[in-house]
Amino acid sequence: MSTPEDRLARIEARLIELEDERAIREVLSRYGHYADACLDDDYFALFTEDCVMEVSQGRGDDPYAIVRWDGREQMKEFLAVRTAGHGDGFYGRSLHMQGNNLTLRIDGDVAIANNYSFILHQDGVDLRLVSASVNDWRLVRRDGRWLISERRRRMVGAPDTADILRASER
Repeated sequence: MSTPEDRLARIEARLIELEDERAIREVLSRYGHYADACLDDDYFALFTEDCVMEVSQGRGDDPYAIVRWDGREQMKEFLAVRTAGHGDGFYGRSLHMQGNNLTLRIDGDVAIANNYSFILHQDGVDLRLVSASVNDWRLVRRDGRWLISERRRRMVGAPDTADILRASER
């Protein structure tokens, strides 16, 4: 039979897990919100200084070719390049959605999240799907905050799509 102290310890552990899950979901939601609301400084603050962004190119001869940025300084290039890739009027006219089919594994101060993401863009009066992808997010807790340390994003159909989606299952 468990003691009241044991039950309390299990409840406290579960509460911490739920709070971590909520905080990570908030980070992923803020990622899209800050990108769409032109809040670049807030967007960059979601990442560790040594972060990695690795994404399918999405165009050209090999749309599945990988483009990679290392560190926050290069992330500024990522935002400029990817924004330019969506054409004029990207800011304030797009919807980034990262919370779809989220799976999550938390182990102390590190977490792996996998999900689907979509980007919609207002093009005149039409709303069009710009991108559909799968993601592998690596997060770390630093100074009590969850931050993105790595994001691997692949267009649907990329050769490693299944590997990306299975990352949190390992």
